[in-house]
Amino acid sequence: MKADLTREQMMMIVERARYQQSIAAGEIVVSGTRKALSALARWTDRFLHGLPMAPTARQ
Repeated sequence: MKADLTREQMMMIVERARYQQSIAAGEIVVSGTRKALSALARWTDRFLHGLPMAPTARQ
């Protein structure tokens, strides 16, 4: 079975696929970073709210 595409057309398709793959990989990195920072913020908030607050502490 022979493709009816020229070499230039095939290269354009490959280039477009690589670009879309790059965009998808970037979205995965961004969403993972966002989830990690969100979890860190929640943990930090819980930790700080759990600290004893002494009214006589020196300022």
